[in-house]
Amino acid sequence: MFASVMESSSYVPFHRLKPRVHLSRAIGFFQLGMFAQARGELSYLPEELPWSENRRAVVLEILQKEQDWPGMLECAHGLRMEFPENPQWWVADAYATRRADSIEKARSILLDGLILHYDSAIIRYNLACYACKLGSLGECLDFLKEAVKRDQSLKEVAMEDEDLLLVRAALVKLGWGSVQV
Repeated sequence: MFASVMESSSYVPFHRLKPRVHLSRAIGFFQLGMFAQARGELSYLPEELPWSENRRAVVLEILQKEQDWPGMLECAHGLRMEFPENPQWWVADAYATRRADSIEKARSILLDGLILHYDSAIIRYNLACYACKLGSLGECLDFLKEAVKRDQSLKEVAMEDEDLLLVRAALVKLGWGSVQV
């Protein structure tokens, strides 16, 4: 009986537990690729903060894994509008916009986000990726250098990012790593 409930797409937990337990279980189910079960656990989270934001964050991850770009766009946009102080939601909204609509619109979202989050390394990094994909290699390198000033770990990330393939040789010349064959 338990196995059939766990495999069902309408999984609902048997008991109401503390919100942090449901959130933890939802994250565990998500990590196992059991999205219906994760959603079932999330349904038990209260509507008030921080639980509502946490629930939507996990739903956002599920939608991304499912490659449901319109659904992810709606969720990410809502999070960005409700919690503009969190740069993560600007990046998520741009990511979904890039896939559901256009890279130009995604870039515009991040440029607006940069006004509010001037010191955000991750927004600058993503702007670098979009600039590279749009063929603006100088702008890409400028954004990357500024991102790395704020977060050195992005050097390694940049060396492996497919979006930055066109500037990889320039990054090697900057001493950020070596070209992988």
